Order: sequence, then structure tokens, then C-alpha cells
Amino acid sequence: GKSLAALPHAGAAHKKWNGDQRVEATEANLRTLTRSLTTDEQAMVQHIRSYMQQARDATKNGDMDRAYNLALKAHLLSEELVKR
Repeated sequence: GKSLAALPHAGAAHKKWNGDQRVEATEANLRTLTRSLTTDEQAMVQHIRSYMQQARDATKNGDMDRAYNLALKAHLLSEELVKR
């Protein structure tokens, strides 16, 4: 069968969905952090929130690649934070 990537316009739509999913997952990760955070970890949370805000802005501007990359960065940072 044809992969999604072969469909026209699937790239941007897929990235938007994927980015949205990552933002959701990132929010969920942050919600699981009930312990008190170190100064470093608090700084990480600030970075994560900043990336997510930039991802939302990029989405509004139709820049799906940037939005996706920012959402991915935020998500990876949040995963790292949750694992600590």
C-alpha cells in the first residue's frame, strides 16, 4: 500500500497532527510532575513552555516544519524531565 508520505499535502497535515499530539503529550508529562523541582528542572519547564508557545505561534503562521520541530524539542525535554 501507499504510505501517507506519498499522498499530496499529507506532509504538512501529518506534521500538524503530530505536533499537536506532541504538545498534548508534553502537557501530560508536565502534569505528572508532582515532586518539587530543582532550579535546573524549573528552568527546563520554562524552556518547554517557551518551545510550546513558539510551536503554537509557528502553527498560526502556517510554518509547520518549525512548529513540529519546536513541539518535538519540548516533548523530548519533558520526557527527560519526567525520567529524572
